[in-house]
Amino acid sequence: MTTQLSVYADPKAEAAGAVSAVVASLPLSFGPAAGPSAEVPDVVAVAGHAGWAGRAADAIRSGASGVVVAAPVAEDTAELIGVADSAGAAVVLDQQWAGNAALAESSDNVRRVIAGALEDAVMLDSVAVAAPGTDPAHLLTEQLAVLVGCGMELRNLRVVQRNGNGYTVAGVLAGGTPVALQGILTSALPATASVTVLTSTGRADVVLPDPAAAWPAEVRVVTAEGATTLPTLYESSHRTSWARAHATVTSGKPANDLVRFAAVTSLLNQLTS
Repeated sequence: MTTQLSVYADPKAEAAGAVSAVVASLPLSFGPAAGPSAEVPDVVAVAGHAGWAGRAADAIRSGASGVVVAAPVAEDTAELIGVADSAGAAVVLDQQWAGNAALAESSDNVRRVIAGALEDAVMLDSVAVAAPGTDPAHLLTEQLAVLVGCGMELRNLRVVQRNGNGYTVAGVLAGGTPVALQGILTSALPATASVTVLTSTGRADVVLPDPAAAWPAEVRVVTAEGATTLPTLYESSHRTSWARAHATVTSGKPANDLVRFAAVTSLLNQLTS
């Protein structure tokens, strides 16, 4: 029998993470709490704007067993990690693309495709597209979270160019393979993040959609033997993140989100140091 957990989200978290829609779509797993003061909710949704780590820590100190952070910006999570570990609480980051089911730890097929391509990589190219007005720094945070989620180790990042329409960042993989990251702010294309690993005999492509609906990720690999497209999975990043939150809270197993996010923050620090 599935344990139903109570959820509370403040208005900013609701707007950032479509919490009501997600809770309604997972009725056996979650139900709305009566309010922030009527009871201690099992899970608290926190908007990821500046100061989210402190708000998440406060929610855990108040008794929440789990926190879901919608679209977190880069900030220091050391204190939050300590608070969560001490309380045995789960912190799950609901990120625009990194939360996609295709990048879940259980998606062995996708991870094998990426790992296999990286063994023979000659170039890594990644493009993140967002609407005009999006903060480029936050877009880069979301993009780097995808690459970290793919198991890629980036080094020597530097900004090549940055303007009102986006950015270009260069770097290398651990083995010296060149890396090019582009962020594009435009209304002419849908919000997507793509990762392309070019190899000596082909390529591997991962295209992640906007989490607003259950559009599928596309994963395709081309080798000397031919091309393969992995089975389509229709699921949104939001629902995947909340399903992970439920599994983590009810099982008591720790989530690795904050560890991976610390790696993203470290990469961003390379660009400002």
